[in-house]
Amino acid sequence: MIDLDQNLPQHPLRRRLMVFSVTLLLLVAGCSLMPPVQEMSNARQSLRAAKSAGAEVHDSKRFSRAKTLLQQASLKIDMGEYGEARELAIEARNIAIKARQVSLSKN
Repeated sequence: MIDLDQNLPQHPLRRRLMVFSVTLLLLVAGCSLMPPVQEMSNARQSLRAAKSAGAEVHDSKRFSRAKTLLQQASLKIDMGEYGEARELAIEARNIAIKARQVSLSKN
């Protein structure tokens, strides 16, 4: 008969570390297996807000960059590369926010 307990760490700290590691691994794996729906929505909303603030005129380079990143994120989703899509969407959102801030300061 095989003793399954012999493979488990006996020290409580080791057991907690193992549970934490497995949980973290599952969380990271889950993030790359699901499309970044919320991140894409946030990026689109930020782009719309930047456009409303006049970023196409006042900070066109940054606005165009955010728009391009969002398009790239959409392509990555189509290819099933959700981790990369998530990163691109977050970057697009951050750049769009900055473009909006610049635009508002020039108005």
